[in-house]
Amino acid sequence: MTARRRLAQVPDVPPRAVLYLRQSTYREESISLELQETAGRDYCARMGYTVVAVEADPGISGRTWARPAVQRVMAMVEGAEADVVVLWRWSRLSRSRKDWAVAADRVDVAGGRIESATEPNDPTAAGRFARGVMTELAAFESERISEQWKEVHANRVARGLPPGGRLPWGWTWHDGAVVPDPDKAPIIVEAYRRFLAGAGIRDLTRWLNGSGARPERAQEWDNQTITQCLDSPIHAGLVVYQGKTHPGAHEGLVDVATWEAYRREREHRAGEREVKRRYLLTGIATCPCGERMAGFTVNHAARKRAPFTGYRCRTLGKTDGHGSWSIVARALDDAVRAFLEQVAADVDNRAPRQASVQVDARLEAQRIAREITSLDRHLGALTGHLASGLVPEAAYVVTRDEIMGRRAHLEAGLAAAERYVVAIPTDPSAIARGLLADWDTLPVESCRAALRALVRRVDVDYETRSGRVVPVWEAVPPTV
Repeated sequence: MTARRRLAQVPDVPPRAVLYLRQSTYREESISLELQETAGRDYCARMGYTVVAVEADPGISGRTWARPAVQRVMAMVEGAEADVVVLWRWSRLSRSRKDWAVAADRVDVAGGRIESATEPNDPTAAGRFARGVMTELAAFESERISEQWKEVHANRVARGLPPGGRLPWGWTWHDGAVVPDPDKAPIIVEAYRRFLAGAGIRDLTRWLNGSGARPERAQEWDNQTITQCLDSPIHAGLVVYQGKTHPGAHEGLVDVATWEAYRREREHRAGEREVKRRYLLTGIATCPCGERMAGFTVNHAARKRAPFTGYRCRTLGKTDGHGSWSIVARALDDAVRAFLEQVAADVDNRAPRQASVQVDARLEAQRIAREITSLDRHLGALTGHLASGLVPEAAYVVTRDEIMGRRAHLEAGLAAAERYVVAIPTDPSAIARGLLADWDTLPVESCRAALRALVRRVDVDYETRSGRVVPVWEAVPPTV
């Protein structure tokens, strides 16, 4: 008689955990994401949880619920993709009483739960009370920090000082006062004079870069750095707080009337450009040097000739030996129309289907992303070993620097790869037919939006004075 076999008990499925990490914007509360993830993974290992995802909101305040990662975490629990939300501390989820209550209710209704990796998780009434006290403390700390900043800003403005510590180019702090830089201040005054005399931002760019003066956080001046500098009311002896200007304790480099005249003139010129200067291939036409080109018009009214419309390289005047800088718009328009006619005739959309490079680019991006994730986990584990004393600090620093160097290289490669991963339209031929049918009546913005669905760029050839259209399905994936 054979012995009866006993069936082994079917093991329970381990609870699925999603780690939610948030790095505070407040310096004293800013705990690295690596440490939070390490603590969360260690907690899940002790509890027997399976980590199915790690979501992070780096550098986002806990006072707002409009955080991408926390929304994904809520969706995972409500979609039955995760059973437990694991936090480093209760305050990581939210510092808002209302948001915390709503989140807890949503997770409870979905049958999940929220746990802290470093604080008690007592399910009893006393435990819930303790959690309520800690979340209330988090809200209190958030309000206290906010009130402190408001008080500091209001106090600074009342004393005629800028509410923030950062000053525009040309100014510096000296013994708690805002003072002009003796070398830079005359340049700012001259910039206002030139602009009001008729010089454009492009003219100011060439003048400033030729003067040897350099912006603080860039190699050279461009449209954005110049306008950001001149837009500052500090140059007129004013400070801004909550959208309103107030008299400053410092003396301006120009008077208020001059600064307001500059603002009016800039808005007037911007309005003219919005109405008159719209070009279909700006940002799509590409110079042989690799820089995107912008549209422009030259009016020959004095010579009774028709205006010249074309595209020119944005590095105009910056690169020696560049060669030709511009091309007539008609040449590129003809190339684009020929391309659209070819795509429109391809009713079976054979060309997009035959392109395999998109798949290659997507696989390359996924590979790089996985390697970055692996490095992050390695760094998180390494940081945990340092905190527990298992790894000497000197060895940690060397290994950390190696990981971060490799990670930076991979991030650059990932950004490059993602630029080549685009969604190819289901029916490019239909888009091309629609564009050709409405070519003369469709607004420029709508035409450009439809065109970008088919065209990655238009490569300019100065020698033949022509352009070659590069479809979105003809990209070349980068390598790392």
